[in-house]
Amino acid sequence: MTCGSCGASYAKSGKSRFGCQGAAKKGPTWCDNRLTIRQDDLDARVLAGLSTEMLRDDVVVAFLAEYEAEMQRLVAETVSTRPEREVELANLDRQIGLAKAAILKGVDAAMFVEEMKVWTERRQVLLAEQDAAQAASTESELLHPDLGRVYREKVGQLTAAFGDEALKAQAFERLRALIETVVLTPEDGELAIILRGELASMLELTASVAMQNAPSAVAEGALQVKMVAGTGFEPVTFRL
Repeated sequence: MTCGSCGASYAKSGKSRFGCQGAAKKGPTWCDNRLTIRQDDLDARVLAGLSTEMLRDDVVVAFLAEYEAEMQRLVAETVSTRPEREVELANLDRQIGLAKAAILKGVDAAMFVEEMKVWTERRQVLLAEQDAAQAASTESELLHPDLGRVYREKVGQLTAAFGDEALKAQAFERLRALIETVVLTPEDGELAIILRGELASMLELTASVAMQNAPSAVAEGALQVKMVAGTGFEPVTFRL
Protein backbone atom coordinates (compact mmCIF):
# COMPACT_ATOMS: atom_id res chain seq x y z
CA MET A 1 0.00 0.00 0.00
CA THR A 2 1.28 3.44 -0.86
CA CYS A 3 0.37 7.06 -0.21
CA GLY A 4 -1.04 8.86 -3.22
CA SER A 5 0.46 12.15 -2.04
CA CYS A 6 4.12 11.22 -1.63
CA GLY A 7 4.52 7.58 -2.69
CA ALA A 8 5.66 6.38 0.73
CA SER A 9 4.29 3.15 2.16
CA TYR A 10 1.04 3.03 4.10
CA ALA A 11 1.76 0.84 7.13
CA LYS A 12 0.58 0.14 10.66
CA SER A 13 0.27 3.34 12.66
CA GLY A 14 -0.89 2.24 16.07
CA LYS A 15 -2.63 -0.98 16.99
CA SER A 16 -5.36 -1.08 14.37
CA ARG A 17 -4.81 1.79 11.93
CA PHE A 18 -2.69 2.42 8.85
CA GLY A 19 -1.02 5.72 8.02
CA CYS A 20 1.48 7.30 5.62
CA GLN A 21 5.00 6.53 6.79
CA GLY A 22 6.39 9.51 4.91
CA ALA A 23 4.23 11.91 6.89
CA ALA A 24 4.84 10.05 10.16
CA LYS A 25 8.63 9.85 9.88
CA LYS A 26 9.61 12.90 7.79
CA GLY A 27 6.91 15.36 8.75
CA PRO A 28 4.65 17.79 6.84
CA THR A 29 7.48 19.21 4.74
CA TRP A 30 7.73 15.77 3.11
CA CYS A 31 4.03 14.84 3.11
CA ASP A 32 0.97 16.49 4.62
CA ASN A 33 -1.23 13.39 4.44
CA ARG A 34 -2.01 12.74 8.10
CA LEU A 35 -5.15 10.67 7.46
CA THR A 36 -5.25 7.14 8.83
CA ILE A 37 -7.66 4.27 8.23
CA ARG A 38 -8.82 1.46 10.47
CA GLN A 39 -7.73 -2.01 9.36
CA ASP A 40 -11.28 -3.40 9.46
CA ASP A 41 -12.53 -0.50 7.31
CA LEU A 42 -9.67 -0.98 4.82
CA ASP A 43 -10.29 -4.75 4.65
CA ALA A 44 -14.02 -4.29 4.09
CA ARG A 45 -13.55 -1.74 1.29
CA VAL A 46 -10.89 -3.78 -0.50
CA LEU A 47 -12.87 -7.03 -0.22
CA ALA A 48 -15.99 -5.29 -1.54
CA GLY A 49 -14.00 -3.91 -4.46
CA LEU A 50 -12.47 -7.29 -5.27
CA SER A 51 -15.92 -8.87 -5.25
CA THR A 52 -17.86 -6.32 -7.30
CA GLU A 53 -15.47 -4.38 -9.51
CA MET A 54 -12.43 -6.39 -10.56
CA LEU A 55 -13.84 -8.54 -13.36
CA ARG A 56 -16.97 -6.71 -14.42
CA ASP A 57 -18.59 -7.95 -17.62
CA ASP A 58 -17.28 -4.98 -19.63
CA VAL A 59 -13.75 -5.64 -18.38
CA VAL A 60 -14.05 -9.33 -19.33
CA VAL A 61 -15.31 -8.52 -22.84
CA ALA A 62 -12.46 -6.07 -23.44
CA PHE A 63 -9.89 -8.50 -22.10
CA LEU A 64 -11.12 -11.45 -24.17
CA ALA A 65 -10.98 -9.35 -27.35
CA GLU A 66 -7.41 -8.25 -26.62
CA TYR A 67 -6.45 -11.75 -25.51
CA GLU A 68 -7.68 -13.31 -28.74
CA ALA A 69 -5.76 -10.78 -30.83
CA GLU A 70 -2.60 -11.34 -28.80
CA MET A 71 -2.87 -15.12 -29.05
CA GLN A 72 -3.34 -14.90 -32.83
CA ARG A 73 -0.17 -12.84 -33.01
CA LEU A 74 1.76 -15.33 -30.87
CA VAL A 75 0.50 -18.32 -32.87
CA ALA A 76 1.44 -16.64 -36.17
CA GLU A 77 4.88 -15.82 -34.80
CA THR A 78 5.38 -19.41 -33.60
CA VAL A 79 4.24 -20.93 -36.89
CA SER A 80 6.46 -18.62 -38.93
CA THR A 81 9.57 -19.82 -37.08
CA ARG A 82 8.72 -23.55 -37.26
CA PRO A 83 10.83 -24.39 -40.37
CA GLU A 84 13.96 -22.83 -38.87
CA ARG A 85 13.31 -24.57 -35.56
CA GLU A 86 12.91 -27.96 -37.24
CA VAL A 87 16.15 -27.51 -39.21
CA GLU A 88 18.04 -26.53 -36.06
CA LEU A 89 16.62 -29.52 -34.16
CA ALA A 90 17.71 -31.87 -36.95
CA ASN A 91 21.23 -30.39 -36.90
CA LEU A 92 21.45 -30.73 -33.13
CA ASP A 93 20.29 -34.35 -33.25
CA ARG A 94 22.92 -35.05 -35.92
CA GLN A 95 25.68 -33.42 -33.84
CA ILE A 96 24.66 -35.34 -30.73
CA GLY A 97 24.46 -38.57 -32.71
CA LEU A 98 27.94 -38.08 -34.19
CA ALA A 99 29.39 -37.34 -30.75
CA LYS A 100 27.83 -40.49 -29.27
CA ALA A 101 29.11 -42.57 -32.20
CA ALA A 102 32.63 -41.20 -31.69
CA ILE A 103 32.53 -42.03 -27.99
CA LEU A 104 31.40 -45.59 -28.77
CA LYS A 105 34.42 -45.91 -31.09
CA GLY A 106 36.77 -45.01 -28.26
CA VAL A 107 37.12 -41.23 -28.46
CA ASP A 108 37.51 -39.68 -24.99
CA ALA A 109 34.03 -38.55 -23.84
CA ALA A 110 35.60 -35.58 -22.02
CA MET A 111 36.22 -33.99 -25.41
CA PHE A 112 32.47 -33.55 -25.91
CA VAL A 113 31.34 -32.51 -22.41
CA GLU A 114 30.93 -28.78 -23.11
CA GLU A 115 29.46 -29.25 -26.58
CA MET A 116 26.98 -31.87 -25.38
CA LYS A 117 25.83 -29.56 -22.59
CA VAL A 118 25.23 -26.69 -25.01
CA TRP A 119 23.53 -28.90 -27.60
CA THR A 120 21.27 -30.58 -25.03
CA GLU A 121 20.17 -27.31 -23.43
CA ARG A 122 19.43 -25.74 -26.81
CA ARG A 123 17.49 -28.84 -27.87
CA GLN A 124 15.34 -28.61 -24.73
CA VAL A 125 14.54 -24.97 -25.51
CA LEU A 126 13.51 -25.80 -29.07
CA LEU A 127 11.36 -28.75 -27.95
CA ALA A 128 9.60 -26.51 -25.41
CA GLU A 129 8.85 -24.00 -28.18
CA GLN A 130 7.55 -26.84 -30.32
CA ASP A 131 5.24 -28.06 -27.54
CA ALA A 132 3.94 -24.51 -27.01
CA ALA A 133 3.12 -24.23 -30.71
CA GLN A 134 1.25 -27.54 -30.66
CA ALA A 135 -0.74 -26.46 -27.60
CA ALA A 136 -1.66 -23.09 -29.12
CA SER A 137 -4.82 -24.48 -30.70
CA THR A 138 -6.21 -25.33 -27.24
CA GLU A 139 -5.60 -21.90 -25.72
CA SER A 140 -9.18 -20.69 -26.17
CA GLU A 141 -10.40 -23.59 -24.02
CA LEU A 142 -8.29 -22.49 -21.06
CA LEU A 143 -10.44 -19.48 -20.22
CA HIS A 144 -13.79 -20.07 -18.59
CA PRO A 145 -16.62 -18.81 -20.84
CA ASP A 146 -18.17 -16.90 -17.94
CA LEU A 147 -15.09 -15.39 -16.32
CA GLY A 148 -16.83 -12.61 -14.42
CA ARG A 149 -19.37 -14.84 -12.67
CA VAL A 150 -16.83 -17.54 -11.78
CA TYR A 151 -14.39 -14.92 -10.49
CA ARG A 152 -17.01 -13.31 -8.25
CA GLU A 153 -18.03 -16.72 -6.87
CA LYS A 154 -14.42 -17.62 -6.08
CA VAL A 155 -13.76 -14.25 -4.42
CA GLY A 156 -17.00 -14.66 -2.45
CA GLN A 157 -15.75 -17.99 -1.15
CA LEU A 158 -12.40 -16.48 -0.19
CA THR A 159 -14.11 -13.53 1.48
CA ALA A 160 -16.23 -15.91 3.56
CA ALA A 161 -13.10 -17.87 4.47
CA PHE A 162 -11.44 -14.59 5.48
CA GLY A 163 -13.90 -14.40 8.38
CA ASP A 164 -12.92 -17.86 9.62
CA GLU A 165 -9.85 -17.75 11.87
CA ALA A 166 -8.83 -21.27 10.81
CA LEU A 167 -8.84 -20.30 7.12
CA LYS A 168 -8.02 -16.60 7.35
CA ALA A 169 -4.28 -16.81 6.66
CA GLN A 170 -4.69 -18.96 3.54
CA ALA A 171 -7.59 -16.84 2.24
CA PHE A 172 -5.57 -13.68 2.87
CA GLU A 173 -2.68 -14.95 0.73
CA ARG A 174 -5.00 -15.87 -2.15
CA LEU A 175 -6.77 -12.51 -2.01
CA ARG A 176 -3.51 -10.57 -1.73
CA ALA A 177 -2.27 -12.27 -4.91
CA LEU A 178 -5.16 -10.60 -6.78
CA ILE A 179 -3.92 -7.12 -5.85
CA GLU A 180 -1.01 -5.39 -7.53
CA THR A 181 -1.16 -2.08 -5.66
CA VAL A 182 -3.38 -0.16 -3.24
CA VAL A 183 -3.02 3.63 -3.28
CA LEU A 184 -4.58 5.76 -0.54
CA THR A 185 -5.05 9.45 -1.34
CA PRO A 186 -6.66 12.19 0.78
CA GLU A 187 -9.70 13.77 -0.88
CA ASP A 188 -12.01 16.22 0.86
CA GLY A 189 -10.87 15.09 4.28
CA GLU A 190 -11.26 11.38 3.58
CA LEU A 191 -9.10 8.64 2.10
CA ALA A 192 -9.92 7.56 -1.42
CA ILE A 193 -8.63 4.10 -2.32
CA ILE A 194 -7.38 3.16 -5.78
CA LEU A 195 -7.11 -0.61 -6.20
CA ARG A 196 -5.11 -2.09 -9.07
CA GLY A 197 -5.71 -5.76 -9.77
CA GLU A 198 -3.25 -8.44 -10.90
CA LEU A 199 -5.01 -9.73 -14.00
CA ALA A 200 -2.94 -12.90 -14.38
CA SER A 201 -3.82 -13.99 -10.84
CA MET A 202 -7.50 -13.29 -11.49
CA LEU A 203 -7.42 -15.56 -14.51
CA GLU A 204 -5.70 -18.27 -12.51
CA LEU A 205 -8.45 -18.02 -9.90
CA THR A 206 -11.11 -18.61 -12.57
CA ALA A 207 -9.42 -21.74 -13.94
CA SER A 208 -11.92 -24.52 -14.54
CA VAL A 209 -11.64 -27.88 -12.77
CA ALA A 210 -10.90 -29.51 -16.12
CA MET A 211 -8.02 -27.13 -16.66
CA GLN A 212 -6.62 -27.77 -13.17
CA ASN A 213 -6.53 -31.52 -13.89
CA ALA A 214 -5.37 -31.13 -17.49
CA PRO A 215 -2.40 -32.97 -18.99
CA SER A 216 0.98 -31.27 -19.13
CA ALA A 217 0.57 -29.80 -22.62
CA VAL A 218 -2.61 -27.99 -21.58
CA ALA A 219 -1.06 -27.00 -18.27
CA GLU A 220 1.76 -25.34 -20.21
CA GLY A 221 -0.90 -23.54 -22.22
CA ALA A 222 -2.44 -22.29 -19.00
CA LEU A 223 0.92 -20.87 -18.04
CA GLN A 224 1.00 -19.11 -21.41
CA VAL A 225 -2.39 -17.54 -20.59
CA LYS A 226 -0.94 -16.15 -17.38
CA MET A 227 2.19 -14.90 -19.10
CA VAL A 228 0.20 -13.13 -21.81
CA ALA A 229 -2.12 -11.58 -19.24
CA GLY A 230 0.79 -10.55 -17.08
CA THR A 231 2.83 -8.89 -19.81
CA GLY A 232 0.42 -7.77 -22.48
CA PHE A 233 -2.41 -6.05 -20.63
CA GLU A 234 -2.95 -3.18 -18.28
CA PRO A 235 -4.01 -4.15 -14.75
CA VAL A 236 -7.65 -3.59 -13.80
CA THR A 237 -7.87 -0.33 -11.85
CA PHE A 238 -10.79 1.24 -9.99
CA ARG A 239 -11.71 3.53 -7.11
CA LEU A 240 -13.29 2.33 -3.88
